[in-house]
Amino acid sequence: MEHADSASARSETRTAGRSAPPAGTLSDRHDFSTRPADAPSDRHDLSTRPADAPSDNLSTRLVCVAESEDDGARADVVLGRRLVGLSRRVARELALAGRLTVDGRRAPPSHRVRAGERLELAAPAAPAVVEGPELLAATDALVYVVKPAGLHTHRLRPDDPPALADRVAARFPECAAASLDVREGGAVHRLDRGTSGVVAFARTRDAFLAARDAFAASRVGKHYMAVTTCTFDHVWPPPPDSWLAPVSASMVEVRAPLGPGFGRDRVAVRRTGQPARTRVEPHSPPGARRLWSLELLTGRRHQARVHLAWLGLPILGDELYGGDPADRLYLHALRLDLSAAIAGEEPITAPLPPEFTAALA
Repeated sequence: MEHADSASARSETRTAGRSAPPAGTLSDRHDFSTRPADAPSDRHDLSTRPADAPSDNLSTRLVCVAESEDDGARADVVLGRRLVGLSRRVARELALAGRLTVDGRRAPPSHRVRAGERLELAAPAAPAVVEGPELLAATDALVYVVKPAGLHTHRLRPDDPPALADRVAARFPECAAASLDVREGGAVHRLDRGTSGVVAFARTRDAFLAARDAFAASRVGKHYMAVTTCTFDHVWPPPPDSWLAPVSASMVEVRAPLGPGFGRDRVAVRRTGQPARTRVEPHSPPGARRLWSLELLTGRRHQARVHLAWLGLPILGDELYGGDPADRLYLHALRLDLSAAIAGEEPITAPLPPEFTAALA
């Protein structure tokens, strides 16, 4: 425990000064079709649009029918429960904006629902997708594309701007139906918004489930590249302890467990956290900034970012974990290998963006 305690103390020293919805498929009670808000309903849609409802040129209809267990619950609660990919908070905001109708009549989010009532939200549709994804490879099971830095992997709410999943679905419509959660658009994993690199999208439900199972079991090869800042007294490799193990003369494996940090969006090294393993090796000479190769053997949230910061190597542009300000987060998902999940798949590489090399100059 002496090494673990010292490692924990080092974690606090190095970080102190630095600053899923339930699975389900769409049914006839969950209608996510897009149509003009003032378009006539088909003959099977008996709801009526109130005259004073918001009149967007285009809206997304989110519809559900209350079940017996919903009787007496608030409308926003029922919507968050029944509509996959929609949170109660978003449902409440849309209802307060006058976008909720119950059996064709406008209703507030506090409306007490009765079984059999039809709840419909007129959510603003996202802007049209005009740009296709940068395609790396496509197989019978998966589509591999490049996610640019600053773009979400998929939308979190209906009126969010188009995300990578929307771009993929525009070219490969089958991906939109492959995932269990309609928001994901077939994405079998997610990258942080600031991270660039390869992302895989399933083309079938079987491929989606197989890939997700492989990620959960840590059977996916994940290699990243990162540019970090280095202190003047930085020494590599660091001395081994219970959370640091040498792999080769230049590579170490970080085994520091990760748990909740101070603040909603932060993760930290915690003795009581979940197991996390990252292999780290330098790919450029020592200097004020350095390029690193990372292999993530597990898949914890912010794993690469927190492990590097714990080593005293915050990623350039990662101000959340003590990195210097920059034009982007200098973390790139270089290579993804799903061959252990789906037979015939091969490792796919997303070329390193040129700004990574330029940042070292």
